[in-house]
Amino acid sequence: MNISEALIERFLNNECNEAEQQAVRAYFIQHPEVLNKYMTEQTWCAFEPGKPLPAPVSEKMLAVIRQQTGRKRRLIIIRSWAAAAVLLLATGAWWYTHLVTPAPEKAMATKTTAAPAPASKIIHRSNTTSKTQSITLEDGTRVKLAPRSGLSYPVPFMKDRREITLIGQAVFYVAKDASRPFTVHAGKLATTAIGTVFRITAFEGKTTRVHLLSGKVRVRSDSTVQLNGSNIICLLPGQELQLDLRQHLVLLNRKENPKPFKPAQVITSHRLQQADSTITVFRNEPLANILITLSEKYQTKILFRPGQVEGITFTGRYDHRKERLAAFIQTISLLNNLVMREENGSIIIETR
Repeated sequence: MNISEALIERFLNNECNEAEQQAVRAYFIQHPEVLNKYMTEQTWCAFEPGKPLPAPVSEKMLAVIRQQTGRKRRLIIIRSWAAAAVLLLATGAWWYTHLVTPAPEKAMATKTTAAPAPASKIIHRSNTTSKTQSITLEDGTRVKLAPRSGLSYPVPFMKDRREITLIGQAVFYVAKDASRPFTVHAGKLATTAIGTVFRITAFEGKTTRVHLLSGKVRVRSDSTVQLNGSNIICLLPGQELQLDLRQHLVLLNRKENPKPFKPAQVITSHRLQQADSTITVFRNEPLANILITLSEKYQTKILFRPGQVEGITFTGRYDHRKERLAAFIQTISLLNNLVMREENGSIIIETR
């Protein structure tokens, strides 16, 4: 059966017969990427399987369909249960299939003239050196793998998803592919993104951390570990999610809403000493200002050429109780293709 925009609209209005309902349900399950054009970032973060889909989402879907088909009749208010009964089955099945259990292998019909599809093989990459290694995956995703860390992933990735297992620490620069969500399994956490940059620390026997640097991610914990009654958490840039394996407790450090620094403003040592805060927050701040601020606040010499960091901005937070200053600046350097090194107590930043 051809699944048209008109049929989907009738389906959302509960106007289809039984055969049409089954056909549309099957279509959503087989093509979850279709939902991307209907759901905004807010509804993407708010969606939870097992709960009714909010009525505004259903209305948004109808509005998009009618805009695409050019129909201009009055918008019909949809009952929440009608849309939820449809999409809960489709998206719930997609969420379970993609993020909870491995997808079953599909039987493939073959012709005598067709070559068999290549089978995926599992690649294991370990960093046994003392320096961070750069790895580029087949989808274009770049990974900065820390020492004493390892990755496992299939080559090629599945057609509908990209999944990786991490032990240790790595920064991921995820290549955008809306039809294949990117998921990193580390400890009891599964972090899913479409196109973003995030760092995961998951050494065995230690706290697992997910730190979002830019974009958006959704983190799913083991069913026995919940935060505010849910095991699905959506992070914003600058936020870090921590899972203490000894206490089985997820802690989410919420990002503050700070006032942005004034451009090119240099904060003096006197003002910094009066500020009783262990956390420094930046929002779209020029990198030169950040380096000057950190140098003043923590009495550390940071050397760089202004021309090398011109035009670079950063949004995030630094907590010196949880991370060394050099490690924080190293992360910013990696994000912007810069090189950081320590020499005689000073931090030096250079171009590659």
